[in-house]
Amino acid sequence: MTRDQYLNELWHQLSSVPEAKRREWMYDYEEHFRFAAEQGQPEAATAAELGDPRAIAKELLLGYRVQEASQGGGGVRLVSRAVFAAVGLGFFNLVFVLGPYLALLGMLLALWAVAGSFVLAAFPILYEGLFGDALPLTLGVYGAMVAAGLGLLLGAAAYKLTGGIMRMTLKYLLANTRMMKRSVAK
Repeated sequence: MTRDQYLNELWHQLSSVPEAKRREWMYDYEEHFRFAAEQGQPEAATAAELGDPRAIAKELLLGYRVQEASQGGGGVRLVSRAVFAAVGLGFFNLVFVLGPYLALLGMLLALWAVAGSFVLAAFPILYEGLFGDALPLTLGVYGAMVAAGLGLLLGAAAYKLTGGIMRMTLKYLLANTRMMKRSVAK
């Protein structure tokens, strides 16, 4: 692979990254080729030494996505993008990153749904207490307050858990990224 082919492939693989960051990374690889040419090393040997541009792009994207999620407050969208960047690095990450992440997201979604259901259940309970025959007025009012209170408490807990799980996921991805970089360096 020639220098131009290598750099074009790397540029193409990094197309989802802002151009300024992409240019910064590309400069480093252009410098590798320039330095190797000064040492008399052929372009094909330099390209082989650097490794597959697609694999390099995946590693760079993972680092970028994790950094972006860390700086962006760790929202679900940014953390999910980082998780899927990690999954792109191989089977290990597919099993040990995506599986637990999807399970945790499923549990969080269920918790949010239960919290919302309790809040919404307060309305028919109140309606039945006010206008129906099944519940006395006081039981309807108190039942609605209990249901709404439980829903709000569960919602607050779900909010805290969501933030905590996103932070834990980011820490795991950072550790995973460091581990991947160490294994590549060996």
